[in-house]
Amino acid sequence: VLLVGLLVIVGIGVKLYDLKRKREAEGVHLQPQVSDALLRDPNLFGLPVTPTAHVPWWSGTPARLEVIGRVPEPELRDRVLQLVEREAKQIRPDVVVVDRLQLDTMVRARVA
Repeated sequence: VLLVGLLVIVGIGVKLYDLKRKREAEGVHLQPQVSDALLRDPNLFGLPVTPTAHVPWWSGTPARLEVIGRVPEPELRDRVLQLVEREAKQIRPDVVVVDRLQLDTMVRARVA
């Protein structure tokens, strides 16, 4: 009985580790895909904007993609968020985009 209980505990541990590894791989796939999309857009290239993916362990819970950085004008902020959401939804339809962008008029002068 003790041996069977130990095998069950080990089996559960292996399954949880596999689930964690699988979710981390999804996050690793999501984050660079969105970053590349931001780099491909000539109007957004050079802006200090970083997407960070957080994928929870449980499969029914949506992934969270935080967009952090500074943009010089509200129109670019909207464009960044639309692009991020469009790219993220292609990879994982249950993504929630969290806007952590700040308006900073000095950004474009430093980037240009």
